[in-house]
Amino acid sequence: MFAILFIIFLLFPTYVLPIEILSYGVDGSSNNINVVIKNRNPIVFFKYKETDIVSHFEIKLSSQPQLLPDTTIWYVLSTTNTQNTINYITRLEIKTPLVEQTTYYLSISVYDIIGGSITLQDKFCTTKSAVSLKNEISLEIDYNNPFCPNKGEITKIRYMIKDKDIPVKVYLFSISGRYIMTLNESFAQKDVVYTIDWDGKDKNGKILPQGMYIVVVKPLDDTPPISKFIGIIDNR
Repeated sequence: MFAILFIIFLLFPTYVLPIEILSYGVDGSSNNINVVIKNRNPIVFFKYKETDIVSHFEIKLSSQPQLLPDTTIWYVLSTTNTQNTINYITRLEIKTPLVEQTTYYLSISVYDIIGGSITLQDKFCTTKSAVSLKNEISLEIDYNNPFCPNKGEITKIRYMIKDKDIPVKVYLFSISGRYIMTLNESFAQKDVVYTIDWDGKDKNGKILPQGMYIVVVKPLDDTPPISKFIGIIDNR
């Protein structure tokens, strides 16, 4: 065993730290209060470091906090590949139908090539509409995420500000944090859901390359912004 670890160290000299998950959750954010399920299946995701060498991962979903085998309603054991992972972000659609107004418990375990692992747990509630979200700001990518602009697909970005009227800007950034464009700028009225239909094109009308992007809703006061991931794929 020592010899195997020594060989791995020689092949991957920078791989000395334990595996680390940079972000995880459902539909682009962790600590989800509500997840929209109207006409769609939510997306589970996790992002790991570029230096991590992931061998496989395990995802469990249950309506019970214990996440026991007999209470697990959705289970995945798989390796990362070009179908489920882009730019070190692994995304999977929850195939099991979810029930509205229900709390679900999620466990994500990620394993590296030398036997290290990390397990993260979270919970979320399901809802049909972003209107019922209880955050100070709500943001949902609740249609076609990821989506394929090359096939004429669009995605719908919905946001809402609670309790006050305020100017808002909606930005798009690359996964590395590079500013790409402003998707919308408006004076948002409180408790009104605003929808942006985005076709995957930049401000010059060119379809952006396949990859992960970040949508940021920024109120123009001291209210903290909120962000979520959105994905573009070349083909389905």
